[in-house]
Amino acid sequence: MGHEEWSAADWRGGLGDPERAEKAKKHLLEGSQLPGPRANLSLAERFADAFAKEQPDDGAWKRLIEWAQLPEAEAPVNDPREYLPFCAIQALGACYAGAKEERRREIEPLLKAAMNDPRWRMREGVAMAFQRIGEKDFGQLKTWFRDWIGEANSLERRAFVAALAHPPLLKNRENALFCLKLTERILDDLAHGLPASNSEDARVLSKGLEYAVSVFVEKAPEEGFALLRKFAVLDDKQLKKIIKSNLGKSRLTKKYADEVEAVGALL
Repeated sequence: MGHEEWSAADWRGGLGDPERAEKAKKHLLEGSQLPGPRANLSLAERFADAFAKEQPDDGAWKRLIEWAQLPEAEAPVNDPREYLPFCAIQALGACYAGAKEERRREIEPLLKAAMNDPRWRMREGVAMAFQRIGEKDFGQLKTWFRDWIGEANSLERRAFVAALAHPPLLKNRENALFCLKLTERILDDLAHGLPASNSEDARVLSKGLEYAVSVFVEKAPEEGFALLRKFAVLDDKQLKKIIKSNLGKSRLTKKYADEVEAVGALL
């Protein structure tokens, strides 16, 4: 089958049958665009969309769980096989809103595991899964992230901010304010050397913060620039780099040039 021939019903109905599941797997591997710099995001989106409105049957469910748990040894970085767990974790995010409690309890540890996956593409995939969940029920993200933040490591915190830096989630001002409060907690902790992490995980968190904060500030500028001012005055090289990077984003420079200049003067 050509890529365009696979409908939502094809995906939902195909994964449960072993023979059809092999065809689905082959289809995803061939369409993955891996190895390469960018996986096929549109195909992954269509795959996940297939499970957004209608729950998979038991066979398809087991297949999604199986694929989502494929480890790096079996689905290495930039190998077409990596595309299977990348797609599956997004499909589970799409499933979450309509899933029964038992299935939700299966999904949650897979989301946590994906946040800590050594493969960067899997960490992107779980952020997309959270976004799908948040578009249906932002309250669920608030509950999780509030409950998890205290014990969250750097990779998990990066997943939080990457997931939240998604404009459809921020149309509601209260959502944007929640994101700023969570960001303030993360930056406060960074100022105190928390959480303890290796240099690579710390770099991943910093890179996430270097763009995500500006997304939140744009949606709640008064509170957002107050947050930037709070951390701009601290004598902390890492925090200054995060603030400076966000001030350089066009979403802020075009709309809030005076505020950007004022905070920049504090660095």
